[in-house]
Amino acid sequence: MDSLSPAKIIRSRRRTISLEITKDAVLIVRAPLRAPDTSIAHLIREKQAWIEKKMAEVRSRPVPQKKEFVNGEPFLFLGKTYLLEILSGSDTGISLGEKLYVGEHRLPEIRSLLQNWYAQKAKKILPARVAGYSAILDFRPKKIRISDTRRRWASCSTSGTLSFCWRLVLAPPEVIDYVIVHELVHMRQPDHSPRFWEKVRSAMPDYEIRKAWLRENERMLDL
Repeated sequence: MDSLSPAKIIRSRRRTISLEITKDAVLIVRAPLRAPDTSIAHLIREKQAWIEKKMAEVRSRPVPQKKEFVNGEPFLFLGKTYLLEILSGSDTGISLGEKLYVGEHRLPEIRSLLQNWYAQKAKKILPARVAGYSAILDFRPKKIRISDTRRRWASCSTSGTLSFCWRLVLAPPEVIDYVIVHELVHMRQPDHSPRFWEKVRSAMPDYEIRKAWLRENERMLDL
């Protein structure tokens, strides 16, 4: 498969074809249910220069070092860095104070422990922040889900469910809020038209700064 062939074509009840470059420099195509493959191929050829430029930008961004789960290793939570401290002889789970603590006996399962810890934090933090912006925008989701998606930070379903990736809680609060506003506006404006961005800007005038931070640092928001 060449670099311009989509890794995945996602069809849904949308009106237009869109191209997405993931944080791993993978091309994803989102298309209407009945969009012909020839139309998709034509758009990819037409946007070849843009695709190659975006892939180069993604590949030039910081790449996190593989986690080793050792004393002093940095971990993000709400945009702040906490150093891991392994408690000798302890079997305690994850806890947060001046550092991020874990018992020595839990090290064999530390990755899953951390994922669960972040997910539980997300289940408390994200709905509360959604509620605040729902009141401002008067767009209220029917349901909020916390998921383990890797390709998207969030999504909005036609039924009014907002889904958020738990990894969002590694980001600063202002970046989390940008993703929330983005999805809430999608409840009324499903595309990325100028009107969509006008609505985002009305709720969050500096959204472009927050969006840029997420674009440049998204690879760092992982374990």
